[in-house]
Amino acid sequence: MNDKFLVAHGSYDTKIDHPDQEYDGIGWKEIAKLVIEPQCKPKLDASFIIPSSYRKYDGRSHQAQKERGKFHMLAVDIDDGNHELGHIIDAIKDITGSCAMIAYSSSSSSDWNKKWRVLIPTAQSMIGKTYNEFQTALFDLLAEKGIEADPVLSRYGQVIYLPNVPPELRGEDNQPFFYKHKTVSDRPLSIGDDHPIFIRAVANEEREAELLAQVEREREARRKERERKLAENPDQVMPIDEFNARHSIEDLLVKYGYEQLRGSRQWRSPYQSTKSFATRNYETHWVSLSGSDASAGIGNKKGNDKAAYCWGDAFSLYAHFEHDGSIENAVRAYGQEINPSSSKKKDDNPFEALQKIAEEPIPEPQSEDSLLKTVFKPDQAQPILQSNYLIKGWLAKQQMSVVYGPSNVGKSFICLDMAWCIAANDMWQGFRVDGGPVLYLATEGGLTFHNRIYALTKHYGRSDVPLYVRPSPVDLLRPSQSLPELGKLCREIEADAGAPLQLIVVDTLSRAMAGGNENGPEDMTAFISNIDELRDFTKSHVMVVHHSGKDTAAGARGHSSLRAATDAEIELEKSKDTDIRFARATKQRDMETGAEFPFTLRVEELGIDQDGDKVTTVLIEKATEEDVKEAKKGKPSGNQKKLLEAFQQLKDEGEGSVNPSGAGWPAGGSYWIIEEDKLRKHFEGKLTVSNKRDAWARAVNGLIDKSIMHKNDDKIGVISKSHKMEDK
Repeated sequence: MNDKFLVAHGSYDTKIDHPDQEYDGIGWKEIAKLVIEPQCKPKLDASFIIPSSYRKYDGRSHQAQKERGKFHMLAVDIDDGNHELGHIIDAIKDITGSCAMIAYSSSSSSDWNKKWRVLIPTAQSMIGKTYNEFQTALFDLLAEKGIEADPVLSRYGQVIYLPNVPPELRGEDNQPFFYKHKTVSDRPLSIGDDHPIFIRAVANEEREAELLAQVEREREARRKERERKLAENPDQVMPIDEFNARHSIEDLLVKYGYEQLRGSRQWRSPYQSTKSFATRNYETHWVSLSGSDASAGIGNKKGNDKAAYCWGDAFSLYAHFEHDGSIENAVRAYGQEINPSSSKKKDDNPFEALQKIAEEPIPEPQSEDSLLKTVFKPDQAQPILQSNYLIKGWLAKQQMSVVYGPSNVGKSFICLDMAWCIAANDMWQGFRVDGGPVLYLATEGGLTFHNRIYALTKHYGRSDVPLYVRPSPVDLLRPSQSLPELGKLCREIEADAGAPLQLIVVDTLSRAMAGGNENGPEDMTAFISNIDELRDFTKSHVMVVHHSGKDTAAGARGHSSLRAATDAEIELEKSKDTDIRFARATKQRDMETGAEFPFTLRVEELGIDQDGDKVTTVLIEKATEEDVKEAKKGKPSGNQKKLLEAFQQLKDEGEGSVNPSGAGWPAGGSYWIIEEDKLRKHFEGKLTVSNKRDAWARAVNGLIDKSIMHKNDDKIGVISKSHKMEDK
């Protein structure tokens, strides 16, 4: 028990930005002393360990401990059941046999809600995979004794707080209101291949492998059956396949109330009474090892009562939670949704309808039946001088816009910034705003929007903004799915804000189409139709966030009907050689095109997570004029690069001087200049071509045209931002 475990002193103790540092270490004897005299610190400042001897700068990272950790301890957290300490120790001894351990009450424990932490040193070190398997096996064995351990401690980098009773849980004499502990002196736990923990770990692994193999065989058999049916009826649409293509399992697990074990594929169903995360998401299918789930009838039940499990796909979740487990009813309902029956009447003949109208008398111009009031003539036209904008030059009221660009260009961040300023009715980056309440449909990365909104409240110095963020998936492909709920939500928002809704942001089109075909006219026009319905119902502007295609010059991805229906189009582009991004209004139905906004993404630190890593988001920030000029410069190529290299070599050797002031020069002392003749000779010495004078002229003139070089009085300087003297 001489190993030193990684120890950190408070949530903000992190070395992640200091690769040359490592965490402190703490031994078993030091922990035993802390059990007798626990810390007296607020939880954020309390010391904790990771039961591994890997203590490098990234030691608080789950991935680092998984790959490089050497674990020398098993640990148990018991937060439920109000068990007595003696009962916990006896139950663990029944499993482990005689071995050393330390047990103590956790900081939030009380006499009526006892919570315990038990540390068990091991004789052998364990790699990350073995640690995870042994921890899980120990928890399973304890569950059989009626003790529910927190499964989170099976994670590789999960922190374990050392004994601590914070000041607020102590009396005036500094004595804890509640604190109990026990130290068992014995040998470290040795886990051989005949130990109950080892046997259960192997059994767990074998069972999971066997279940997955069985599930895979059934999935393969069903796939072949679907292929057979499709071969017999090539035009048949398979509702189950169509549903699975359009819906991810993860989205449905969230929708139906499952809880995810953070950063893993494991989930806890709403039927489970235990703390385990028994459902595993394999993307194409899921498997639950929970008997409660199997008893509830989710998916396909397998095994006997003692070893029952169930599995299924996205459609089986939909059938269970929305159609009481009836596959037949679910297939019928979804089949009608994607293949609505035609309701066209026999007498819907356009020729006959127009013939009837031709036979009717023409109404008087002033009569109620006259349709002339729906049109106007030139002598009735009046100029409309009141601008109908949300953001002047960018977005008009009650229209549809598309904001598109490649991945990681900052689409969501700029749209969220726009949404914030519209909701706050404040200027957006120097452009006038006439705004009001906003609904932001964050269909992907939903929970990260909490961080983004929090950063905006700090940036703009206020939180009383009628910006409503809905961090969950929507289906705007089929009108019967999300449209009614969104309509109801919009009405409630208007009632809550006391003002009409002005903007709805759909972020992104791909997720809002719920698996639809972006390139197909049928799905895209259906999506546009539903957007129009939402826009007409709310009388608000709808902004759709979308991706550009592989050929960014071709515009937004998908069928051309999207651009045809769009009133405003905003393209985002990143400069190839700098961090500058550009937002450009490339299409406007009722405004001038050409508005441009250059910006950068500024990293905003929000705090430190439980692994000691920084939690960050980004905010948009208007780029400086100098940065914009730099971004718009052409990129040097070929001999132009050689000329810049030649210039730098001469400068490094001390050749030349800073530029003087006066006509034809930038501000004195801004840039380094070299005599043209010396630079030319040095450059030509690097060339292998025969016509070196011509190559020189093309290279230097090309760099001057790109505003990278400047020539005056037979001297040449490099005037890019990176060569400015004050930056050196």
